[in-house]
This record gives sequence, structure tokens and C-alpha cells, in this order.
Amino acid sequence: MSGRPEFTSVGVVGTGTIGASWAACYALGGLEVRLYDAAPAALDGGLRAAAAFLDQHAELGLAGRARADEAAARLRRADSLEAMAEGAGFVQESVRETLEAKQEVFGRLDACLPPGTPIASSTSGLLMTDIQRGLRRPERTLIAHPFNPPHLIPLVELVGGERTAPETLDRARRFFEALGKTPVTLRREVPGHIANRLAAALWREAIDLVASGAASVEDVDKALSAGPGLRWAVMGQHMIYHLGGGAGGYRHFIDHIGSSFGAYWRGMADWTAIPPEAREQVIAGVERSAAGRTPAELARGRDRRLAAVLKALADLPAEV
Repeated sequence: MSGRPEFTSVGVVGTGTIGASWAACYALGGLEVRLYDAAPAALDGGLRAAAAFLDQHAELGLAGRARADEAAARLRRADSLEAMAEGAGFVQESVRETLEAKQEVFGRLDACLPPGTPIASSTSGLLMTDIQRGLRRPERTLIAHPFNPPHLIPLVELVGGERTAPETLDRARRFFEALGKTPVTLRREVPGHIANRLAAALWREAIDLVASGAASVEDVDKALSAGPGLRWAVMGQHMIYHLGGGAGGYRHFIDHIGSSFGAYWRGMADWTAIPPEAREQVIAGVERSAAGRTPAELARGRDRRLAAVLKALADLPAEV
């Protein structure tokens, strides 16, 4: 953490995988967290999942056992949306990904929260301009989109709508920085924000390489994780290619090495819906690569490796 968060209490509405992970993240940051879900069974499951995420932090060596236990004690059940909102300095919404569901929740929160309380959505694909339509106080609403799982991955994408106040985005950025997260702020709304747009472009080419017979699912994934994925853990694409230009930097890279990329781009897929045959090819390839391991087993392996990367990066100077 870098500093003290402005808010001491957070409300979380929607306690599926993302909401539960957010709850664990906030509790680890020293905040009291009240969770609510319209489905009591989902709320029970979300509380269990958040506690399990905190146990995982301790098991992976990302937090001491005492800190994880203290965080778990800060998780609170709320049996109504209004009870969750009471006293909350910040509210994180993670209900199902439909505009209607989010507008309904935001409308109720707008009516029961004090005027200055920010309301953030975890949406990955909707626009805040649409969500905030019809609200009395749209200026305090924003998107705070995490990368899954939020209790491990530091990225948070902050996006305002047409009626979001700049100060709301500034407050959110300071809040997440104080929690040790890595917030980025979009200057304008675009579907998918930043990270998912980049991922979408990469995913299309990863599918097409398999569908065209160029490589297997397993080798495409290995090429990413054993190559650029290692660099992406410490540096973004623009800076990577700045270094690729040597002493001449990014200008030299674009003017010289960059010219060869035209051949790549001309040969890349440009479809906007996954072709049915390609769909079946990549699903079969992933199932072969999984080799009978369940998604839960694969996720545990992923999280162990993520923890190792996070711990290694934490030991490096900030400027690296």
C-alpha cells in the first residue's frame, strides 16, 4: 500500500467471482467490507469465496496468516442493498453484465447513498454513459474495471461517462493507489476499455494461427507465455519496442524495424465473429492441452505462478 485510503468502508454488490475477489482485495487493504447479493445463496457463496481468497493469499505467501485472518474478520454480510450502502464510503458493483441490471442497481444506490459517495461498476464491456443515464447524481459514477482475479492482479481501469466529474476519477485513482493497485484512467470511453481491447486483438490472431494450420493451441500459448508474456510482466508494448530500437529508441524502431510489420498486418485475420470451424478447433486444442485437469486445478497453478511473479516484482526497485 502507498498511503492511507480515503475511504474506510466499502460496499460490494454482486458476489460472484469478481465481487468476492474485490471483497477480499478491499479487506486486505484494511477496509470494512459489506457484501450484498439479491440471491441469498449467491451471497453465502460469495462470503465463502472471499474468505477462501484470503486464505490463498496467506498460503501463497502474499500476506501473513494474521493479516489474512484480520481481513476475513472485516467481511460483513448485508441482507439488503440499503444495509450494504449504509456508511459505505465507496461502492463496487459487480452484478450480471447487462445494462438493465446495472441501471437498476445504480438507480437504487443513487437514491440511498449520500451525494458524494462514488459508485463504481466492474463492467468489462458496457459504457458508463449508458449506465448513468437517468441518475440524479451521475457525476459520482464511474467504471473501475479489474483484471481477473482482482485480489491478485493489480490493474484497475477507470472510465468516466459523459456526466462523470473529473474529481470522481481523481478520487478513485488516489483510492486505488493507496490500496497498492495500479489504476489507469481512460481519456474517453471505448468498448472493452484498454486491456480487453488489446486482449481481443491478440485472441483473434491466436485463434487464426490455429485455424489456419500455422500452429497448435499449445504452441501458440507457449509462444506467448515463454516470450512476450515475460516482457509484458515488467513493461508495456510501447516501451518494449522503444528498447527494441536500441540507441535510436522508438523512432528508430518504427522507421526501420516497424516497416516489416506491414507484412504481418496484411496477413492477419480481420473477421469480427469467431468462425464456427475455428471455434471447434481451438476448443478441442485447449481440452487436449488441459489434459484432464479441471479449471479449478488450472486456476490454482495459475495463481501460484502469479504469486511468484508478484513477489519477484515487489523485490525490485520501482523504476525497473
